[in-house]
Amino acid sequence: MDRLNKPYKGFWLKAQTHKKMARGNLKVILIHNIISPHVVPQFQKLAQRPGLELKVYFLSETEENRRWRIKPAYGFAYQVLPKITLTLRHQDLFSYHINPTVILHLLRDAPDVVVSAGWDSLAAQSSFLFCKVRHLPFVLWSGSTINEPSWRRDVSLPLVKFIVRHSDAYIAYGTRAKEYLIHLGAPAERIFISINTVDTEYFQSNSMMSEVEKAALTERLGIQTTKTILYVGQLIERKGVTHLLRAYALLKREYSDVSLLIVGYGYQEGELKDICEREQIEDVVFLGHIDVSEVPRFYGLADLFVLPSSEEVWGLVINEALACGLPVITTNKVGASVDLVKEGKNGYIVEAGNVVQLYQSMKRVITDTALAKAMGVVSRQLSEKFTIDSTVDGLISAIRYAANTRRRDRQ
Repeated sequence: MDRLNKPYKGFWLKAQTHKKMARGNLKVILIHNIISPHVVPQFQKLAQRPGLELKVYFLSETEENRRWRIKPAYGFAYQVLPKITLTLRHQDLFSYHINPTVILHLLRDAPDVVVSAGWDSLAAQSSFLFCKVRHLPFVLWSGSTINEPSWRRDVSLPLVKFIVRHSDAYIAYGTRAKEYLIHLGAPAERIFISINTVDTEYFQSNSMMSEVEKAALTERLGIQTTKTILYVGQLIERKGVTHLLRAYALLKREYSDVSLLIVGYGYQEGELKDICEREQIEDVVFLGHIDVSEVPRFYGLADLFVLPSSEEVWGLVINEALACGLPVITTNKVGASVDLVKEGKNGYIVEAGNVVQLYQSMKRVITDTALAKAMGVVSRQLSEKFTIDSTVDGLISAIRYAANTRRRDRQ
């Protein structure tokens, strides 16, 4: 069958090559789920790289459980595809977007390379099939780790393995994502690390406050202690905030001069407040939703950041905390832990759900000012390695590898 198609295939490939040469750029379509604050600066910088012509297809503008303020202009070409959304509500909200026109858009835009952030959407699967039929390089961008069991993963596993094994290159959020891609059948030499990150410069500069500003913010929040532990994230079960409250309660019995600041929202908020009231856990401040532009100030106020999740694909709040110079305590189930937290250097990694380990690690940092300060310095140094530019470098490397490999295969 392939022999019969060779004359047409050769003609089509030559035509595509001439088109690309005339254009002078490698045309890249990137498929992403939603317009989130951390990907916007990434795509802005990717679009600025020479030799690329980028367009992003978003499956949806946002999700029902997100309260980000969406701005209309981003500095890169994009389109929100028409969609039908199926929503599953359990312990966490899951939205499945059906974007029936994705193939029509790909035909119209005629990309040289397609990058898909994830494999579990109809758009990702359709674009993979499109690339196979049209002999185009397909790059799979994944943050998934082995620590995210679900019935959806079990059902889709055969299809996921097929997509992974037949992709041309891979982009992994970090070490854990790379390990999982290899587990699914990806060749290690085709996997490029592109550390998932935020605009670290923004968080660093906006977290800096004078002592007068800190005192004013502390007074406004009603905090009367000299030490503050910070949590930022959704208030849902898999985030482990109940474990954080239990560990904090143990710490509070021994060391009264500490407060817990909780930034975020979610269905568990009422339950968490009830726990504090029922068990008389003092100096816990719930702030609810805070716009991302204001969040750095709370990192600047804190002495320690904790992310106690039992399941977390990555954990961008750790990137934020590092950029703001904070020690970090997180769990072994958080994707970012192995790359961003160096045990005993800038924080600690504990077993998910282990309240005693969490309490002991928090106590070490909070009761030792010199240790906390030294860890904060290491955090800020680490964050300088995980900038948006370094993330974009990883994306570019995978895109060019896929394009060059496919080009060699055609010759």
